Amino acid sequence: MRLLSEERRFLIKALRKKVPVNMIAKVFGVNRKTVWYWGKQDARTGLIDKPRNKARKITLQVELTILFLRVMFKWGTARIQQGLFDLPDFMKKEMENPVQRVKLSRQSINEVLRKHHLNGFTREQKAWKFFRASQPNELWQLDLKGPFTVQGQKWYFLICIDDYSRYIVTADQFDHCPNIQEILGSIQPSINQFHPKNILTDNNPFKQDWAEKLKQQGINALFAHPYYPQDKGKVERCIRNLAEEFVNLLLKFPHWLNGKLKQWVEWYNNHRYHRGIKGYPVTLFYGELKT
Repeated sequence: MRLLSEERRFLIKALRKKVPVNMIAKVFGVNRKTVWYWGKQDARTGLIDKPRNKARKITLQVELTILFLRVMFKWGTARIQQGLFDLPDFMKKEMENPVQRVKLSRQSINEVLRKHHLNGFTREQKAWKFFRASQPNELWQLDLKGPFTVQGQKWYFLICIDDYSRYIVTADQFDHCPNIQEILGSIQPSINQFHPKNILTDNNPFKQDWAEKLKQQGINALFAHPYYPQDKGKVERCIRNLAEEFVNLLLKFPHWLNGKLKQWVEWYNNHRYHRGIKGYPVTLFYGELKT
């Protein structure tokens, strides 16, 4: 890959700031030898002027972290904004000392991405009919997504959220398509602990069997209307977050399959700001923020 002159200048600035070589190589999509080459050229001839010693909020390290989250995770400005402030530990280990506790506006982040020609998404506009439960455990939404193929193995992911708070009450992964008994077994501990009144699922062909099993526990089974995904919009959005923030990244970080899903759920519930509820899911679900 041939670097543009602006990219070479930025690469050299990063080296002067003692940014780890591995992180620079990942951000620019080059190998370590290329980074060392331009470092030696700068040391020999001084390819760029010395950077001005001017304090600013978007430091070189902040800019590199933004680029890393964009290039490696394929995140948009909202998720990058969250990532700059608080990332789960297992993600931070992939980045070699990323900045944290930095608050930036989405516009500022987008300006950095525009500078490196990395901004822009194609989005589909949809009209959603909004509804919401009145309190925690009044309604849960449950969905199963898959298969996702990671290193030749197919995986299925089960997500069950509380409609009112968006709190993930159950998240599980399977190396096969689970049956009703396995799905029920996965969410049973949460049912025993929280006692939901209703559970909303797809209008599947096994709905009578599923409804009977829930009825035995005093739970009303609800089913989404055919061809109307808005019914399960909240869990569908949560599945999308899971895909973009965890599942899609398994191709690069397959070792996350070993227990990291639970860490992502803990981060999602307790530390990831949710714009839909203008707060953290745990705050609405339990009534207080757990740290």
